[in-house]
Amino acid sequence: MLDFVFIISIFFEVILTAICVIKIKKITKKCGELNEKLILFGNIAITINKKIKITITKINKVVSFITNKKLIKIGQILRTTIDIVQIIILIRSLNLSKGLKSINYKNIKKLVLLEASRRMIRKIIQAL
Repeated sequence: MLDFVFIISIFFEVILTAICVIKIKKITKKCGELNEKLILFGNIAITINKKIKITITKINKVVSFITNKKLIKIGQILRTTIDIVQIIILIRSLNLSKGLKSINYKNIKKLVLLEASRRMIRKIIQAL
């Protein structure tokens, strides 16, 4: 009786080993296919990364040009000169030698509209 049990256990062991070997072969085949797909997707990701890197370097060049200190100083100088020109126009329009009748209200309206539009544009740009 004991010999019969050992023979059956050896028989089951052979069958289970064969089943395990078959499953391992299938899994290694599937792993090979998944590895090829992973390599393909990795190459695609690398090419996309290179393209994005080139685009980002171009954007960085533009941003560094905009945030350049010399450019900011030029903008400040331009704003100061525009303010000076506005003050000169305002002083010229306020010729008070003849009283209030001699004031040129058209120039004052232009200056007020210009200054209001300038401040609105600055606030819109700062909000962005």
